[in-house]
Amino acid sequence: MSKLIVISFSFFTLFSVMFSSAASANPNDSEYAQTPSFESYFYAGAKVGQMHYQNACEDWSISCEANDTGYGVFAGYQFWQHLGFETAYLDLGEAVADYSESGVDNRYVGTMKGWELSAITRMNLSENFELFAKAGSLYWDGDNQGPLNTTSDSDWAPMVGIGLEYAMTPSWIARVEYQYIDSLGSELIGGSNGHLTTLGISYRFGSSHSKTKSAPQPMAEPAIVEPIIPAVITLPALAVTTLFEFDSSEVSEVAPLTSVLERLLQQPTTIANIKGYTDSKGNVEYNQALSERRAQAVADYFISQGVKPQQVEVHGYGEQSPILDNNSENHRHENRRVLIYIPPMTLPAK
Repeated sequence: MSKLIVISFSFFTLFSVMFSSAASANPNDSEYAQTPSFESYFYAGAKVGQMHYQNACEDWSISCEANDTGYGVFAGYQFWQHLGFETAYLDLGEAVADYSESGVDNRYVGTMKGWELSAITRMNLSENFELFAKAGSLYWDGDNQGPLNTTSDSDWAPMVGIGLEYAMTPSWIARVEYQYIDSLGSELIGGSNGHLTTLGISYRFGSSHSKTKSAPQPMAEPAIVEPIIPAVITLPALAVTTLFEFDSSEVSEVAPLTSVLERLLQQPTTIANIKGYTDSKGNVEYNQALSERRAQAVADYFISQGVKPQQVEVHGYGEQSPILDNNSENHRHENRRVLIYIPPMTLPAK
C-alpha cells in the first residue's frame, strides 16, 4: 500500500509540472493563432555515476560500503512537448557489509539490477538547456551472497527522478540526472532506499531535431518607375527579413539586405525601421536584449556600407509576435529574425 501511495503522489507531481508548463508556453495566443506542430521523436543513450544504498547495513556491522558505481542504458519516446515515456536497464552495483557472527567475521554482498519504466515531462529553460522530471517504477532483481548461501528476490519499487539536459548539437544531448528509488529490496535479501546520480549522453532521432539552414531570402524586385502627370516617381515599400542562428546576433547573410542598402544610399532622406525578434526559448529579459543586439547588428552593417546613422531606427521586441509557433527547431529558426521596413515614398521626376 505504501508503494502505491508513493507512485500515485509521484505521478500527480509530474503531471502538475507538465500542465503548468503547457499553460504558460504560449503567452501570445490571444493575438496570434498558434497551431501546435510538435514533432515526436525517439531517443537512446547511456549513463554512468554513483549509486548510494541508504541504510544498507545493520548498526552492528563491522564495516559497511554503501556506495558503488551504477550505470545504465535507456531509450524513450517523446510524443508530446510535455509528455513522453522512458525505459532503462540499470545495474546498481553492490553494497558490502562485514558482521561478526559467533566470533567469525562474515561478509555479505548485495547486488541489484533492474528495468525502469517511467513517464517523463520536459520544460525548456533556454536555447540549449532543458529541465526534465520523471516518475515510474523499477522492477528490481537482487541477490544477497553470504558465507553459506545466496538468496535472491525481485519486485517492483516506486521511482522518481529529475535532471537537466544540454543540447551539444540538435541531436546529441548530455544529461545529469538524480533518481530516488523507494524501498529497494525485501525482508528476504535486505532492503534500502536507493540514490542514483549519473551523467549521460543520448541521441535524438527524427527530422525535427536536424538543424537545417533556411534558404537565403530572395532580393526584392527592382522598383518600377512609371512617369505620370504631373511627373513624379513612386518608390514602393520595401520589407526584407534576414534570419539568425540560435543565440547569435551575427549577420551571416547580407544578400537579402542588398535592396534596402541600395535604397538607403540612393535616397539619403529614406529611413529604415529595423525590428529584431527571437524565439521563445530562454529568459524573457535575455531574449529582449538579444533582439536589440540583432537589430543593431543589421543597422551597423548598413552604416559600415556608407548609410547615415540617422537613416536607421532600431527596435527590439524579444520573443513577441512570432510568425510561427516555437514547437520545432525549424519554426524557432524562422522566428529568430530581423525585419527591415521602408515605407513607400514619392519623388519628383528629374
